[in-house]
Amino acid sequence: MHIIQPYPRLFTVVFGLIALLLFVVEHINGRFWLNDLRVYYGAGEALLNGEPLYGVAHGLDSGVFKYAPMLALVYALFALLPYSIVASIQYLLITLAFIDGVRRIDRLVRENLLSGRTAAYLPLFLIALASIVHLHRELHLGNINLMLLWLLIVALEQLQRERALRGGLLLGAAILAKPHFVVLLPLLVLHGRWKSLITTLGTLGVGVLLPSFILGWSANIQVHAAWLGEMSKHNAALIYTGDDDYRAVNTIYSFAHRAALKYVIRSTSGMEAYALLALIAVAFAVFVGWNKRRGTTNAFTFEYLLLVALVPSITLTDTEHFLLALPFVAYIIHRLVPKAEPRRLALVAVPLLFMYGGNFEDALGSFSDVLIHHGVLGIGSFGLIVLSAYLWSRSNQAPSDLSNA
Repeated sequence: MHIIQPYPRLFTVVFGLIALLLFVVEHINGRFWLNDLRVYYGAGEALLNGEPLYGVAHGLDSGVFKYAPMLALVYALFALLPYSIVASIQYLLITLAFIDGVRRIDRLVRENLLSGRTAAYLPLFLIALASIVHLHRELHLGNINLMLLWLLIVALEQLQRERALRGGLLLGAAILAKPHFVVLLPLLVLHGRWKSLITTLGTLGVGVLLPSFILGWSANIQVHAAWLGEMSKHNAALIYTGDDDYRAVNTIYSFAHRAALKYVIRSTSGMEAYALLALIAVAFAVFVGWNKRRGTTNAFTFEYLLLVALVPSITLTDTEHFLLALPFVAYIIHRLVPKAEPRRLALVAVPLLFMYGGNFEDALGSFSDVLIHHGVLGIGSFGLIVLSAYLWSRSNQAPSDLSNA
């Protein structure tokens, strides 16, 4: 019993051992590559050596750096060390971000979205199991999605405690690493969190200026212009059209086009995706306004998590980026166990959870390719977001609703 208490020590031990086992197996099989890290590491080396950051391959032929110059500056510090050591550090950081991140998400969901539900190991392990495919890919590639999710969760915790400066600083750091999280800034405006907004913008300003101490002012401007060009090129095609490039297959735009819009719009274009994005933005603004009028408790927390989870559905990303939807995986699982609420929830939730995290390629064989071709991951992730929004709105009644009941 000593290893089980206090909660959630058992979870930490089990997944720490799983990560250690995978670390050993990857080395034995000669597969400890962390190819995404090679790109970050190569970008850091390029920054130190005065070589181009963008438009060239780092580490791999396809290893084009698409992040902000500030992230290259961070990895320039790592580039002073041998790659093998940096890869082990990155692996450890990912593991810690997953273990502590899932624990924080579990607590956040229980205490804020489920009226202080009691902690239990069953939902905690199920949350991790539902994301195990994406975790394995994240560890194998050495990406930074789990670290960014951890950063965003900690930022939210600080904002909840009215620590505007700390929250804004952490949020700004996350946006510097992945600019897609700029979608969170309008939420700060809608809720009048001006101190947090100013701190976030100030952090972004500092992050943009810092590389100039190494590059010089003119070169810093040029490298940021090159970065914006690389971002624009990367997100040029947001709708999957049926070729062998599956990068856009999981976007909400691709799903909407395949399901309905292709019968109305014969050829895809950027305007179709932008129109859908504008529709999503309007729908979200209406959702926020509706929550404010109802005086719904913890609305900011839910809306913040919703925007984070939407990022991989509205941008061009790889499959492991859908780890950002983990808070809604946690919310649905907590609604399922130990007793489903509502009673028939499993009929909808279980298929969505399988679509989100059930594509075990080695186990499913050729069927895995079918799931990839039809963008099942993106459909499952967006479905979990919509289902969570419905259940949360239905169960988290405003005081005015309860008085009229």
